[in-house]
Amino acid sequence: MNKRLSITVAIIVSLFIAVNVHVLFSKKSTVPKTLYVHKYERMTPAHYEEEFPKEGLVTPENIYTVYVGDEETIDSWLVKEGNPVQVGDEIALLQTGRAESQLAAWEAEEQGLLEQRSAVESTIASLESDRRSTRTNSSHVNTTETPGNKDVELNVDVQVDVHQDGAFAQAIAEAERELSEIARELTVVQTQLDQDATRPALISPVDGTVSKVDKHGFTLAATIYSDRKLVTTYVQLDEWQKIEAGDPVRIQENNLETVIEGTVHTVSEVPATDSRWREAYDRLDPKERENPLDLYEITIMPAEELYNLPFGANVNASIIVNEAEAVSVKIHWLESFVKDSAVVWKLDEQGRAVNTVVTVPFITNNRAVITEGLATGDVAIYNRRIEGTDNLSNVFLPLPLVLPSKSDWRTFGWKNYVKYGFME
Repeated sequence: MNKRLSITVAIIVSLFIAVNVHVLFSKKSTVPKTLYVHKYERMTPAHYEEEFPKEGLVTPENIYTVYVGDEETIDSWLVKEGNPVQVGDEIALLQTGRAESQLAAWEAEEQGLLEQRSAVESTIASLESDRRSTRTNSSHVNTTETPGNKDVELNVDVQVDVHQDGAFAQAIAEAERELSEIARELTVVQTQLDQDATRPALISPVDGTVSKVDKHGFTLAATIYSDRKLVTTYVQLDEWQKIEAGDPVRIQENNLETVIEGTVHTVSEVPATDSRWREAYDRLDPKERENPLDLYEITIMPAEELYNLPFGANVNASIIVNEAEAVSVKIHWLESFVKDSAVVWKLDEQGRAVNTVVTVPFITNNRAVITEGLATGDVAIYNRRIEGTDNLSNVFLPLPLVLPSKSDWRTFGWKNYVKYGFME
């Protein structure tokens, strides 16, 4: 009898415990629960930056080419590669007997360039108007002038759907690039026309350095790098979309005494074409790209002159595209992370776990920078099971443990630690 009673009591107690466990821990349970969370951080503000470290090359701000089209026009060259020149310096003397025809050629070229400039400016104005008008439009300009032996052609042919705004931007960027090239050529030609007619010569249009001299061939020319030095680098589309003119840049190189500040000068909307700078960059950063055109030129204007670096020198450039004084959490603590919005768990004033929507403008060093939703002093928490826990009343955190250093231990004495730690 006693045995049956014991079995019956055991069954009843087991059923009682099972029912209570089910009521307490089932998904439909309304009983508040407490969850142990061992990962937590108290929010403290810091300065965060999102940057793109890039290989860069020291390049001239502008490149000018001074030329004549007939080898017999040159009497003697006065410069060689690497020579510094200033505005108005003679680069080569011309044959007196051929100077008049060369001046006439430059006058005709000037007229052609002025007409080109007017045509391109008109095209840009038309494209910008079409871009704003939400219509499909076609702009076409074709100008050809033949001053002397030099053919100058401009062709801008655009057929773009305004809904594809990027196509308009690319067409405008290409036209502006052409306008910049025309301005450089006009500077060269007008400098030649302003010279002293009694001593005909090729004249430097800028302060700079002679980078190349072509003394033979169909066109004789001297290429001059302007004195002002930029840093040129290249980015792919995902980086290009975040970079804007005016973004701060840090420039470093072993021969520079300190880090030089700079800003993004230009952001090309046209894919980079083959050039000596692009070729050098490909060697410095030999990444395989599925799309060979997915590379865009970025120029950086240093805040200080790069006197200690020659053209072509390799530097490190960090382009800062985002920065903020804010708090942050580890990336994997985020939930429902879409674009710049996510959910993070934190403790409320009663010590309960609550989720809050936060704004995440960027991520750096595996941490999500948060500008809204968490404030200084908030405690962010993380537990993989917290999201599936209903009716969470509060959480408890591990007890902070701070051990004294050996020097503190010896100075204060173990007896005092026992006295104040256990006896008081």
